[in-house]
Amino acid sequence: MNRIRHILSISGGKDSAALAFHLRDTRPNIEFEYVFFDTGEELPETYAYLEKLERALGITVKKIYPKKSFSDLLKQYNGFLPSPTERWCTRNLKLEALIDYVKEGTIYNYIGIRADENRTGLVPHRENFYTVTPFVEDGITLNDVKRILHENGVGLPEYYTPEYDKKFDISYNRTRSGCYFCFFMRQIEWVWLLEKHPEKYWDAANFEKNGYTWIRDMSLEEFAKPENIDRVKESYKKYEEYKKSHKIKNGTMMEEMAFLARHDKDLDDFENDQFCSMCAL
Repeated sequence: MNRIRHILSISGGKDSAALAFHLRDTRPNIEFEYVFFDTGEELPETYAYLEKLERALGITVKKIYPKKSFSDLLKQYNGFLPSPTERWCTRNLKLEALIDYVKEGTIYNYIGIRADENRTGLVPHRENFYTVTPFVEDGITLNDVKRILHENGVGLPEYYTPEYDKKFDISYNRTRSGCYFCFFMRQIEWVWLLEKHPEKYWDAANFEKNGYTWIRDMSLEEFAKPENIDRVKESYKKYEEYKKSHKIKNGTMMEEMAFLARHDKDLDDFENDQFCSMCAL
């Protein structure tokens, strides 16, 4: 007998969380499997948000773990950190775990890509696997996602809460779920990690060796020096001021402004990339 399964992957981010509420309200007759692909390298805020969702929805989110840890995989790749050109982390920690989990039955995989995004979801090369994008079908945008989360009493994940720096008069936060380290993180997000979770920052630093660094051409040990932190904050302040005075799409000026690090430009690639969708939603 061919079993039909409806899978909703909860990432710990805003979109998949809002999708869970949206599906409850718009597809009440479907029995969903709620899963979280746990890399073992998550932020404490992610686990806290998962527990909040479970309470609010009255569900249990099943944790799925990869066959190998990030540390084991890093040894397998001879210390070569994942990068925009070699994204072995998503492939090994997330995608393979998903494909292994859904190897039986006809699968409907629900993902939180919004109507105001230009991305596609994972489509494994196997029969009877269908990617479903309810937000696209129903015209749900970012503002709708925020509304859904607040109406259901969970709000946004805690890592979205801005940290305020009085000296530079700036506020900054993490922008997405996923591992606490990522080659797509903006430099201001590394600052956030250093200040908010220093133990996680230095864990990420310990993964660096043999010239392989999370930030292009700079180790996290070097990055953490006060003069570099101040440089990043000053650059971020200028960027935010420029955004306020110019009506441009967020991210575009990362390519145009010389005082911003080249590393930040890669964020645009992440926002438009389907391979990393599981880490962004």
